Amino acid sequence: MLDFFSRGSKGKPDPLTNAVTAKAYVDALKLEFGAATHDRVSDLLSGINSPSLELSADLLEAVLTLNQETQSLHDSLCVQYLMNSRMPKVLESQLRGQILNYGKHFTDFYQYALPVVADSPNGVKIQGLLPLVLARMMYYLTEYARWQYIRNFQPDEVFWLNVNQLYRLAEQRGFDSQPVFLFGDKAAATTVQDLYLVLQMLSVTCNGNLSVRQINFSYELLALLSNRMTLKQSYFAEASFCVALSDPRPASRVRGAGGEWSRYWNTADLVEMLHGWAVVMEAGRIPPDLKRLVEPGIDASLLRVLTREWAPRAVVFERAERVAVSNRQVEVAHRLTVLHKLIRKPDEETMQSSPRMGERDTYDDAANLRIYGFVTSRKRDKSLSPTPGGSALSLSGETGESAAPSEFLKWELENISQTGLGVSLDVMGNEWVGLGGLIGFRESGNDSWSLGIIRRVKRTGRERIYLGIESLSSRPLAASLRPTDARLIDPTLPPDQVWLAGHISLFMPYRRAGKLVNALILPLSLYMLGKQFYMTARGKHFQIALGKVLEKGSDWCMAEVELVKTLDKLPVG
Repeated sequence: MLDFFSRGSKGKPDPLTNAVTAKAYVDALKLEFGAATHDRVSDLLSGINSPSLELSADLLEAVLTLNQETQSLHDSLCVQYLMNSRMPKVLESQLRGQILNYGKHFTDFYQYALPVVADSPNGVKIQGLLPLVLARMMYYLTEYARWQYIRNFQPDEVFWLNVNQLYRLAEQRGFDSQPVFLFGDKAAATTVQDLYLVLQMLSVTCNGNLSVRQINFSYELLALLSNRMTLKQSYFAEASFCVALSDPRPASRVRGAGGEWSRYWNTADLVEMLHGWAVVMEAGRIPPDLKRLVEPGIDASLLRVLTREWAPRAVVFERAERVAVSNRQVEVAHRLTVLHKLIRKPDEETMQSSPRMGERDTYDDAANLRIYGFVTSRKRDKSLSPTPGGSALSLSGETGESAAPSEFLKWELENISQTGLGVSLDVMGNEWVGLGGLIGFRESGNDSWSLGIIRRVKRTGRERIYLGIESLSSRPLAASLRPTDARLIDPTLPPDQVWLAGHISLFMPYRRAGKLVNALILPLSLYMLGKQFYMTARGKHFQIALGKVLEKGSDWCMAEVELVKTLDKLPVG
């Protein structure tokens, strides 16, 4: 009776009767509901998963067909998630739930096929479908792990035990290397072993230092190249990685022969392909095999990182020694506009109390003269005095802006090194934190701010995060930029993006590959290779040209700077 209500009214065939009725059911849903067919099928699956389910070959074929006919909708949801990094949290959670529930419902159902034995015609038919069933289960388990990595979590021991036992089962039944078309014959055939290797290699890659798109690219790359690796049951000298099928852990570097259930593989062929592609991309071309995968944020440097992570032998490189600390906190600020206010604050206080105040007035007067055509003592007073609401007129003399914050986020300092620091923090209140984020930090009691970039994000618990931060500079300078080819900057710019009648920016020396270079952090919309600006910093004036981009965020970039010439004063006309 329940089946009657859940699967349709009288006269309509049960969609789970066989593969034909399942396909007709999906076709009808697509005509009526479009993309919502994905959730309809997921709900149907959740209703039939029960311990008392008696699996028939026809039912299994029907579910396999439902899966194949709706997988394209599932792929579209995954792309939608990956391409919308700034979606609201509620929508992000809803979309992620749709994606993971779909895979979970099919994986739960497919488990009913695993204990079936070939002692009847029905059992023989189910056994014939097991290679495809096992492959799809491994596919959705890998998808679950990928979404964990994307959210900076790590799959738990129960997950790894289930994955390793599933592969062990496939191996024992001789299905591990049997080719199958995962979702139809439009894509290349794969095997359970290939999919298992994709998951294991992804686990050694995702340590919190890759962005969402970089993780997805790594996954797609492994799916393309996993057939260049082969699992072996016996230890061999050239083995790169190993995994113990009896343990609740992912793969690791080989440290010698393991037990009976250890499996080994070499990555030389895989890395050779990556190296060749990296060379092509460094020459400014995109390899044909990668054209559909390459997007912003994917470049030769990422391929070099993956080449190192997946190298046949562990690559040993020098790291700055970390020194553990306790009972220490750092104050943290973010967003370029806020950082600029905090870094320039001591300079402004010095400028206002300096006996050479008249020199700054001269420049402000010149800026106001260019904008308004005249300068009055009233305007000069306004440029220095805060307004009653706590806002101050910007030094462009145009409109008010909020004052720099006086209270800051506090993060627990875990360790320090010559190149950065490690901190831990609560998830709550720090939802803005992400890989590649620009931050300012200082220890309590310290007046000066340092700049850093978040290089590693790792969840240490459901409510705690560990961050690895690379220090960019301990002495950044607040700077103002004006294009050399324009008389005025855009008068409609928000006040907090304007300082000294120019665009805000931060100037610093930056050590890159052992070499000290001049670098400038500026709004992303201003960047153009070779573009020249007049720069003012600490009362001195320069003409500069922008070089190549060193780092890039959502609304800022850090570029090399070439000094064109030093100026005694800024041009006014």
